[in-house]
Amino acid sequence: MDMRKQDSRRFDVHLEHAANFQFRSQASEDGRAHGTVFWSDEPDPVGDAAAPATPALLGAAIGHCLSASLLETLRHAHLPVEDFQADVTSVVTPNADGLPRIDHVDVVLRPRLSQRSPRIDRCASVFEKHCTVTSSVRDGIDVRVRVDWSYQEADPTDDQLQPTAVTAQV
Repeated sequence: MDMRKQDSRRFDVHLEHAANFQFRSQASEDGRAHGTVFWSDEPDPVGDAAAPATPALLGAAIGHCLSASLLETLRHAHLPVEDFQADVTSVVTPNADGLPRIDHVDVVLRPRLSQRSPRIDRCASVFEKHCTVTSSVRDGIDVRVRVDWSYQEADPTDDQLQPTAVTAQV
């Protein structure tokens, strides 16, 4: 995240109770709306599971921030990204008092690059420290990150790039 030469940036979310445990929310910064209205709900049996639950929203924030950090790092290294997908799972378990808490968040990032490069190792070693959200919550929540790399490389019998099944983990 770029600080835009500011000492701080404030990201706001205005929530309005709709029904049961459903909330309608609008994100903004400096009074300017960010994106569209989004909904949240609690899972059953408390809520209706009509929208993402709060652990999923936290997982989405972590996954998005890690994905954006890796994507920015790869672009800065001039490594063309052909596709980028991620999966995030927030695991909730009872704490010592029997109350549900996020035990850990599993993140699998799946960038597909046009080709291999020695610069990938450097990108893999630095991108997590640039993730604002993960770096902020890691002291309280175990965030487990895995990168499954794949490459679209030239087939010696074809003049066009073809996807390959090459994967590697970091």
